[in-house]
Amino acid sequence: MGRFIWSVLAGFAIGTPAIPVGLSLSLPGPVALFAVLLGSGCCVVFAVFAMGRARSLWQSWRARRKSPSAVGASDGATPVRTAVSDRLAGTTGRRARRIFERYGVVGFGIVGPVLFGTWGSSLLGAALGIPRWRLIRWLMAGVTLWCTVMLFASDAAFDAFEIG
Repeated sequence: MGRFIWSVLAGFAIGTPAIPVGLSLSLPGPVALFAVLLGSGCCVVFAVFAMGRARSLWQSWRARRKSPSAVGASDGATPVRTAVSDRLAGTTGRRARRIFERYGVVGFGIVGPVLFGTWGSSLLGAALGIPRWRLIRWLMAGVTLWCTVMLFASDAAFDAFEIG
């Protein structure tokens, strides 16, 4: 029971790469997969809802901070920057936006856990404004796919190097 709980915690903390942790704790492959998926599912749900809450608090704070006269005021010399143009301006944000615009929620959910990790893809997807339950559904599909791939790869590596 303790090994299962450690695998769930590893799945919550690091996501897909936690599969070898479960296998190294001598859990059978399907049990390790289930434990890591359970932990990763909790991670995805927690991160999406936490980022959604943080995003709504941020938007309400910015709306209160702006005065009604400053919203439409522009002298033409400097462009008015919106929250959308400021959001995710870094390299990772541009990559996430490009993937989202090209492949949509499905592509982001499948490819996101590999490129950004479980936590990163959950937070980036929520910051991009993807609807919560669509994001959670497709991220879990991607995490399940990549955890299964990682399970087979780890099992083959453990057999090849005679570990476990």
